[in-house]
Amino acid sequence: MWAIRKKTPPQAAFLGFVTGLVFFTGILYWIYNVLTEYGHLPGWISIFLLIVLTAYLALYFSLFAFLLRWVAGKTSLPETLFAPPLFVSLEYLRGLIFTGFPWELLGYSQFLNLPMVQISDMTGVYGVSFIIVLANASLYRLAITLPHRGWIPALKEVLASGIIIALCGAYGVWKLSALETKARMKTTFRVALIQGNIRQDIKWEPRYQEETLKIYSDLTLRVKDQRPDLIIWPETATPFFFQSAYPFQTRILELSHQVNAPLLFGAPAFERQGRKADYFNSAFLISPQKKILGRYDKIHLVPFGEYAPLSGFLEFTRDIIGAIGDFTPGKGVVNLSLPWGNFGVLICYEAIFPDLTRQFVEQGAQFLVNITNDAWFGRTSAPYQHLSMVTLRAVENRVSIVRAANTGISALIDPSGRIVQSTDLFTRETLSGKIHLSKSSTFYTKWGDVFAYLCLGATFLFLISLFFRRG
Repeated sequence: MWAIRKKTPPQAAFLGFVTGLVFFTGILYWIYNVLTEYGHLPGWISIFLLIVLTAYLALYFSLFAFLLRWVAGKTSLPETLFAPPLFVSLEYLRGLIFTGFPWELLGYSQFLNLPMVQISDMTGVYGVSFIIVLANASLYRLAITLPHRGWIPALKEVLASGIIIALCGAYGVWKLSALETKARMKTTFRVALIQGNIRQDIKWEPRYQEETLKIYSDLTLRVKDQRPDLIIWPETATPFFFQSAYPFQTRILELSHQVNAPLLFGAPAFERQGRKADYFNSAFLISPQKKILGRYDKIHLVPFGEYAPLSGFLEFTRDIIGAIGDFTPGKGVVNLSLPWGNFGVLICYEAIFPDLTRQFVEQGAQFLVNITNDAWFGRTSAPYQHLSMVTLRAVENRVSIVRAANTGISALIDPSGRIVQSTDLFTRETLSGKIHLSKSSTFYTKWGDVFAYLCLGATFLFLISLFFRRG
């Protein structure tokens, strides 16, 4: 805001673009590793594709800067009133356009600041983004008015913003206390997470199937004495089709019987229609009685990771997805059931989509499970980024989230968004802990992104009225 204060709208747009390019390249640098190591693309092509993605995402920052200056030239409306809803509107659109990529929205920066993220149970993560922009806009207004001795109105804006932020913080402190009190009164259930730490470059090699299954079986037997109510393996923990992989299927069913606990695990699945077969990235739930209790097929697939966009025009996109295959999206939200509770499964980056996540809870999920394979990311910041976003899903819906990751970070997250337990990266280990079941839904669960809709509607109507006023 300070950098563009004396710029024309086009100049501001350029500076906003540079800001966005630096921001997103710094966050998404790990995409280069994914494309070169697992997509087997030449380094220069990987760099080009990374820049294309970050340049597209930078356009949202560019548009933010352009509209701020354009509005400033047409009206005296202070940035404290216009910047927050504008920024939220653009973040919301980023999560929708081209299948959506709401990776590391501004609000996620506060995931460890528990009091300030509790408003997410009403506004979603977008409310936290709103507060951050509001704080910065207030300080900016004060900074530009101080030299001209016109700081009294700006000071009022700072005070008003401070009151709003303080109220949000006070709500967060009250909510954390209330959740802690409720937790003492709830029945707990024990879950056990299995982190196999299987290298991505060998994961789909047929000769390693036996070794992979043995690793998961041995780790699972370790938690038998803890008597878990549910054991969870990560996304595609079994690198074969469970439906038809004999004798592997029998051994997995027998393992669940042996430890006397239901087992949830990720595996590819298929459905045949005549000569055609559709493939799915799925999660299977089996019982100690050796029965398949249910299956969830991933709905929101990763472009270039699980399907090839525009493959008819861009043949090379099929090379990027490599051995993992070209999946079909699932037909809809499906909750899985155990005698003691219902739960929804979020596979991999489905957990970064707030509206998709809330649908599981709205349809009766009492806790959520996130299974993922972050081995693609290597030793980068991406696994930490991924985990930071999952914590907000717990706050928005007031449910416990159990996260099982192939190479880490596996974690238990309580309904306040607190990471109760977690594993390290690239370790072979188990994690066991207790969770509570949610028995009520939040405003966000019931109504979704109403706050974002209001920001988007208000911003659009204001810009339209300002545009026609010009004429």
